[in-house]
Amino acid sequence: MRTQRRREQGVVMFLTVLLLALMGGLGLAALESASRDRDSAGYYNRETAAFYASEAGIAHARAIIKNDVESITDTPAFPTEAAPQSIVGGSGGVVVAASPLPPATYYGDPSEPNPIRCNDGESAGQYSEGMNLQSKGAKATATLWTINVMGRGPDGASSRIEAKEVKFFFGGGY
Repeated sequence: MRTQRRREQGVVMFLTVLLLALMGGLGLAALESASRDRDSAGYYNRETAAFYASEAGIAHARAIIKNDVESITDTPAFPTEAAPQSIVGGSGGVVVAASPLPPATYYGDPSEPNPIRCNDGESAGQYSEGMNLQSKGAKATATLWTINVMGRGPDGASSRIEAKEVKFFFGGGY
């Protein structure tokens, strides 16, 4: 009878070690899955930061066209890759705490000689058809502008956006 007990005790110990190994394996699998989820979220955040930086650049370029451009021959100044414009986060005028990473930036697309340009020869009519293009007897000219911006996230992810903007110039009579 004594040998019977010893064999039973060995089986219990073997099953306990086997269950501990199985639980350890499940824990490692859960840890790996959580790590992959974190990495995926990080890649998504990288792309999002670069896209938002590009969007900020488009908004800046549209403001330049609206406020600073006086004729179709103007070549407006825009940040370059050598001197990019930084994006500072925040809401309600409160600046977000400093990050160890550099801020997201935007600048004119380096593959374009002029990131903000008037499309000579292209009609902006599709944006102005059916409108009364007259103001106090002055003829209105709708101009189509192309904006090419590149955004860079804090960790180097990049995003390129091309946008179109229409500006009306009033002058001359019919």
